[in-house]
Amino acid sequence: MILIVALLIGVPILILWLRDHIAGSIRARRNPPEKLAADRRAYEQRILHPNWEFYEQHLQRPVPPALRELYADGTLVSALDLAYGNSEHISAFAPLEIEASLDTQSIFGFDAVPIASNQFGDPIYLRPGSSEADTVYITHHDGGDTEIFAESVAAMLSSLRERQVRPG
Repeated sequence: MILIVALLIGVPILILWLRDHIAGSIRARRNPPEKLAADRRAYEQRILHPNWEFYEQHLQRPVPPALRELYADGTLVSALDLAYGNSEHISAFAPLEIEASLDTQSIFGFDAVPIASNQFGDPIYLRPGSSEADTVYITHHDGGDTEIFAESVAAMLSSLRERQVRPG
């Protein structure tokens, strides 16, 4: 009886362990450290060289100075998984380039160019329009609801820097 129970528990565990081990080996072969490092360098080059002309055209107004300041801070803008607020995280900042444009016309009524995404891949962005404020929004993909992420880019930057300086 104990042997049957051990087999019923042990065999599935062994199968799952083998599957994870094989999948990990395949993933490691497809993404060697050199490729991951090259991908990271390419991302950093894109993130550190925003296309301000494109982004200003997208916004239909001048780029907020705080956004320029954020993207000038290479350490902050290239950081991953930044805590923000009580429950949000900024997973990564997005390169400000035409390729980052999201086809959201049918959802938002405008095409969004995210400045970042949260831990769930939800876009964090500014609304375009000459009369729009510099309020930072987030739209959740699981329900489509949009809410204010930060009152302004300046407030978001200030909060991020405050958290960056704090010990622990």
